[in-house]
Amino acid sequence: MAELNLLERVIALEGVDLLSGLEPDQMASIALIASEVQYLPGRVVLEKGKPSDALYVVIDGSVHLTRDAETMDTVGANTVLGVWALWNENERAPFGATAREDTRLLRIGREEFYDLLSDNSDITAAILSKLMQRFGKLVEQ
Repeated sequence: MAELNLLERVIALEGVDLLSGLEPDQMASIALIASEVQYLPGRVVLEKGKPSDALYVVIDGSVHLTRDAETMDTVGANTVLGVWALWNENERAPFGATAREDTRLLRIGREEFYDLLSDNSDITAAILSKLMQRFGKLVEQ
């Protein structure tokens, strides 16, 4: 399977709610730091109770989400896993995620993400704005 080009990575990242307020050129900057990774069936993407250092977006294939050895859901393309990992290195995964079949994901590592934010205040501002909108909605509920 051919690796995704920049446009295909941008399209995949459009499903990440946290990034939805970004301009196309900003989204392209994030797509440039996203790496494509392959997981064979049975390979663990996220281990419940363990910290993660990356956000993942499922490109194709599927992933079982489990908690206490019970399958909660099976997710596929455009599903985002591990958003918390970009913000808190000590945050533990609330569920396990295991590839159900050959699965391709985009991986955005925390360090690469922080480097990008430190060099791009406009991206940082857009993401903080999105976070504040989400926080505001939570407060209103």
